[in-house]
Amino acid sequence: MTKTQIDKTFNKIIEKINTAKSIAVFAHVNYDPDGLGSMYALTTFLRKQKKKVDMFVDSKITELDARFFDTSKISTEIEKEYDLMIMVDTPNINRLGKYASAFKNHPNTIRLDHHAGLFNDAKIELTLPYTSACEVVLELIERMNCNLDKTTATYLYAGILTDTDGFLIETVNKQTMQNVLKLIECGADSHKANDMLIKTQTLSQFNLVKKMAEKLEIYDGDIAISSLNTKDFKQANAKPNQCGNFANKLIYIDGVKISCLIKQEQNNIFSCSLRAKAPYNVAKIAEKFNGGGHVLASACKIKGTEKSVKQKILEAIREIK
Repeated sequence: MTKTQIDKTFNKIIEKINTAKSIAVFAHVNYDPDGLGSMYALTTFLRKQKKKVDMFVDSKITELDARFFDTSKISTEIEKEYDLMIMVDTPNINRLGKYASAFKNHPNTIRLDHHAGLFNDAKIELTLPYTSACEVVLELIERMNCNLDKTTATYLYAGILTDTDGFLIETVNKQTMQNVLKLIECGADSHKANDMLIKTQTLSQFNLVKKMAEKLEIYDGDIAISSLNTKDFKQANAKPNQCGNFANKLIYIDGVKISCLIKQEQNNIFSCSLRAKAPYNVAKIAEKFNGGGHVLASACKIKGTEKSVKQKILEAIREIK
């Protein structure tokens, strides 16, 4: 999008928000803290603008994440009409889960995101090349000439922190750090976010990391693939949504250029978290399987057995090398 197009889109979004009295905000299934952070931040901000706002995410929040994100504030069923619906950090409508049809059929919808996405699912689409969706929400708030409160700033900081893996990923730049500084100056509780979302892990998660290491396979000297199945989760007393940033651990292995963590979600459905180092583009792999994401970090779901899914991913990786 050109600067003029971005300005016009922001103006349309602000007009929609200003005229709406009731708003529903959605994050994606298999949430991450950027999805929750942008949803909670936008909701907190809009409520301070005297809007009636409800939040929705079709995933169960883990006990650890619930210490940071108050789950009592999340609605489970759409039981009323809304003037406006907004999805954040969601590349396509399918990732809204059970709320996808309601969003699709609503006359006033907005997508705020930093993923390119495969479809134009909202009436107004705004995708900006930030490292996190929280930065898109931050720019929206700034363009509305409104002050950031501490709570909103903390949620936004949390999203940027986690989606950059503690500011370690290659896409972190000057703009990223300038936005972080703005949030800290507005009172963002960076220590709380750092401690609860980056430094802390449960014993179950620790056991999952060990299992992931045991099942790690290196192909062609620079491709790392590991997988976690239902049995692995049971032995670790954990669930697939507790994997957090595990996928990043594989790409950090010395010499690895492309990696994938494969997680069993149902009997024959596996989620695949792809990571890469420049100049490789794993978004192409995710899109092949109707997924999406960034050049260096993308995801998709594939049907099959653990062995067949691993083979499909390996073949797809080799195709882009």
